[in-house]
Order: sequence, then structure tokens, then C-alpha cells
Amino acid sequence: MTDTLDRNLERPSLRAGLPRPSRPTTPQRHPLTGGLTAALWAALAGLVALAVPVLVAWAADSRSGSGAGDAVRAAGQLWLVAHSTTLTVSGGALGLSPLGLAAVPFLLLARAGAHAARECDVRTWRELGLLAGAVAAPYSVVAAVVASLATTDAVAPAPVQALLGSLVVAALGTSVGAVRTTGLRPQVSARVVALVRGATSAVLVLLAAGAVLGAVSLLLHLDDAADLARASAPGAVGGVALLLLGLALVPNAVVFGAAWVAGPGFAVGIGTVVAPLSHELGAVPALPLLAALPSGPAPVLLVVAVLAVPVLAGVLAGRCMSAPGPLLAARDAALTGPLAGAAMALLCLLAGGPLGDGRLTEVGPTAWLVGLVIAAEVGVVAAATAALRHRR
Repeated sequence: MTDTLDRNLERPSLRAGLPRPSRPTTPQRHPLTGGLTAALWAALAGLVALAVPVLVAWAADSRSGSGAGDAVRAAGQLWLVAHSTTLTVSGGALGLSPLGLAAVPFLLLARAGAHAARECDVRTWRELGLLAGAVAAPYSVVAAVVASLATTDAVAPAPVQALLGSLVVAALGTSVGAVRTTGLRPQVSARVVALVRGATSAVLVLLAAGAVLGAVSLLLHLDDAADLARASAPGAVGGVALLLLGLALVPNAVVFGAAWVAGPGFAVGIGTVVAPLSHELGAVPALPLLAALPSGPAPVLLVVAVLAVPVLAGVLAGRCMSAPGPLLAARDAALTGPLAGAAMALLCLLAGGPLGDGRLTEVGPTAWLVGLVIAAEVGVVAAATAALRHRR
């Protein structure tokens, strides 16, 4: 009995740390195989998710003279638009991609990437990059095939944009899903973390202000929005489709609002500008969401209030800096301006695009101008805030 107790006490402790196997004993899938499966699943799921409402609308619309093949091709075109693919139509091009629609393939790819990362036991950045490429390559091939099959005499997707856009979306979506699952984190310094946090805070403040501004304006013009919805007599099914389109365009409207808050504003046609200090607007498409557009120059009190938003964004960015000494803190804080400006410029680039021919070939903010203005506004205020904060 005593010998048995002694043997139990002498058993090596788990806390002492036993060598863990570098890989599970169960066989794992190769990243190339797992990536191909994830790509095909994400592409098929995305096509089905967008095809179902299109087919339902086609079947319920008794006025439609198109066949089932046309409806299926329309679903493929809609899926390509979600990947920022421009559609060439008679007399112009449709290049404004609803960002809410783009979230569908991105989320599906993130889920597929997470599942593939678990199956392939991804543990290093090299393996993650291999998996992302293994998903993105076949996914972009599927997009190129869909672009070819969805081409009609009236609508022609841009094949190069379909290939490149789907490649980028697939690589980013897969990487996000895999990182969240594996827990991989880049080894960066505290300074870089502070810079990213400061720039992110500034961008979120601008986007939040744009969202609030757009929501309030739409609420004040609900009657106009209802009139625009009734103008096209869409019917029950068409009304639902119009509502879904408006919801998909809400993220675009938020980015437009943020550009307005920043100062440069945005355009809804060639020669137009909607900004705090200037307003020139012509006829706009009969889209209910566009009822939120101001009918004239902004009131002085609103302009004054809007000027405070970039200042607040810069203050929050400056408070994220923790470098020793006011000069170093101000130098680091000033860098948050270009980072925030680059992020907003990218969002403006994704949110805008042509909506046909003629004057509607220019819709959305001017990305480079918004980026420069935000870089200056946020950078200057952030540097001053960081310097004053570290002097205390």
C-alpha cells in the first residue's frame, strides 16, 4: 500500500510540462485540397444565396417576359457585382457596388477559411498564406467562368475585374477567417499597435457621424422617400427588391456621409457636389435612399457642428499615443492622420462608381481628396493632442 502511494506521488506533474506533439496524430488535409474545397463551397453558397431572391422575384413577376436562363444569368451578374465587377450595359456602365451586398461573399469566405484552417491544422503564417492562395486561385477562376456564362447582349461583366476582384476578396476573407480561428497574431511593436488604434478610432468617429447624419436626414425626408418608391410602381415583389437594394446601399451612404463630414463631400453626377460649404445638385435617380440628399446648402449651425467631428477624431487618435515625451508622442500621433486618410480613401474608392452613362458616370466621393483632407485634419489635431497630453 505504501509503495503504491509513493509511486502515485512520484508521477510527473502535468504542470512541469510534457512535450506536446507538434501535430495531432489524426491525419490532416493538405492546404491545397482544403483550399479548393473551401473555394468551391464559398462560391456555390454565394451564388445560391443571391440566386434565390432573384429567381423568386422572376417567378412572382407576371410582367416579366424573360426566361429562367435570363434570371440565372442575372443572379450571376449580381454575384459578380458583389465582387466590385463593373457591368457594361447599353449606353454606359454600372460600377457602383453595394457594400452591403459585398458582405455576403466576404462572410462566406471567412467561414470557409476558418473551417479549412481547422481541417488543415494551420499554425504558421506560411501555412495561412498557402491556404489563402489555395482558396483565392480557384475562387477567381470560378468568377471568371461565371463572368463568361453571365454575359448577354445587354449586359457584359468585365472579365479582368471579375478575376482580380474575386481574387482579392477571397484572399482577404479567407485570411480573416483563418486568423480568427488559429489565433495567429502578427508580432508588432506597441508603437504600431497604438498607431493602428488611433487611426481606427478616427475613422470610426467619421463613419459614425456620417451614419447619424444620413439617418437623421432620411427620417426628415421619409415622405419624399415614399414618393420615390411609389414613382416606379414596383409592385409587391419589386418593392421588396427595392427595399433590399436600399439596405445593401446603406454602407455606401455611410461612407458618403463621412466624406461630407470631412469636408470634400461627394458627387451624384458630373458637375455636382454635396458638401458642407458648397451644394450643386441636379436630377438624381428615383431611389428612395437618395431622398436623404439635402435640397440646398447646409445651415450654418450644422456646418459648425460638423467641423467639430474631425477635431474629435483627431483628439481620440492623439490620446492613443503613449510614446515617452511630448515630441515623440506628437510625431507618432501625426502619423495617424495619413493612416486614417488612406483607410477612408480606400472606403471611398469602394463605395463610389458609375451608375450608367452621361452625367451619372461620376457618383461618390473623390477618394484622393477625401484622403488628403482627413490626413491633414486628423494628423494636426492628433499631434497637438498628444503633445499637450504628455506635457502634463
